[in-house]
Amino acid sequence: MADYKGMLAELAELATEEQAMLTISVITKSDESFDRFMDARERLSKWIVEHAAAIDEAITEKKYNDMLNEEVR
Repeated sequence: MADYKGMLAELAELATEEQAMLTISVITKSDESFDRFMDARERLSKWIVEHAAAIDEAITEKKYNDMLNEEVR
């Protein structure tokens, strides 16, 4: 589970950077800021693709745990 927490923290950091760059580019109307937003967006997308298997595994594990918890109740 600690691995998933680390992945989640990394994902949150990338998503926060992406949103910050979008906000800055909208406020400043700067091409440079927009380019930085696009770079952040691309890094976020690549990260998701690279970790897709681990993300699917975590989702499946959570579903199974929820089902087991329901059976126990």
